Formats: sequence, structure tokens, C-alpha cells
Amino acid sequence: MVIEYLTAILIFVTTIYVYLTHQMVKATQSSVRAINEQSEAMYRPYVVVEPYVRPNTTCLYLRIKNTGKTSAQNLILNIDRDFFQFAEKDKNFKEFDAFNTKIDSLPPNAELLFALAEGWIVLADNADQQITPKQFEILSKYQYQDKSVIENHKIDLRPFGASEGAKDPVVEELEKIRKVLEIRT
Repeated sequence: MVIEYLTAILIFVTTIYVYLTHQMVKATQSSVRAINEQSEAMYRPYVVVEPYVRPNTTCLYLRIKNTGKTSAQNLILNIDRDFFQFAEKDKNFKEFDAFNTKIDSLPPNAELLFALAEGWIVLADNADQQITPKQFEILSKYQYQDKSVIENHKIDLRPFGASEGAKDPVVEELEKIRKVLEIRT
């Protein structure tokens, strides 16, 4: 009779041990999955599309940059509406190679810079939204390893209307010197 009790206790303890081991395996798998996701996030490409003002000018630019650690393969960029660079009818972004041809590879830290127009052209109250819209979207599709990414970038130029670009103090001082020299000559 004692042997039966000991066998039952052994079965019970073994069952608890199996259950706890199974839980540890599940927790380890979850940790490994999280580490793999973090590793992938650290090393994948990130295509960023953003507007900015070129320093010491009033010109608005569009920057498309891979801020990731690996190349964005087979990059396709699409702009959702017409945007005419500097409001010139023969310079539609939709017709630029970057927006109508697949880019085989955009390496890490590579960037494409496109002048949009001077702020007073785009941001004027009477600016033609069919020529130089203040808001538009750019869709980027690219691949890395065996994964595909589709991202929609909403570009809003309106906030730039009341903003000022940072001024470089060295440039300001050089301008003062230039003005003094112009007065003397």
C-alpha cells in the first residue's frame, strides 16, 4: 500500500514538474521572439519622407532618406497628386524618375532631396492647390530580407507658414562684414 501512495505522489510531482517545464519553454520562446523582433527593428531599413526648409533660404524641400541600417530594396515611391516644382508646369513630381521608376536599392543614410518651391509660392493664401498643394501623400513600398513594407507619408506644409528657419550666427556675422565692405567700396 505504501508503494501505491509513493507512486501517486511521484506521478503528482512529475506532473507539476512537466507543467512548470512547459511554462518555462513557452516563456523562453516568447523571449526569443521578442529579441528577434528587436533585432530586426534595429537593422531593417526605414524610409523617411519629410519636408524641411533649407537653412538660410525660404525654399521648402522634400527629403526621402533611408535612416535604417540596411538597404531598402525595390523602392517604389508614389505621390498622390500633382505637385509642380517651383510652380512650373513642366516639372511635375509624378514625372520625376524617383516617382515613376522602381529604385533598385536605397542604401543606409542615402537621401534624395527635391526642392519643392519657395515658401511664398506654396504657402501664399492665393496659392493654386492644383499646382503646389500644401498637403499631399507619398506612398513608399520596399522590401528587405523576405519582408515587404508599405508606408503612407502625409506631408503637410502648412505649419511652415509661420515658422522661421534657424539662423547660423557665423553666416549672420559674415553678412554684416559683407555689408560693411559694400559700404566702403
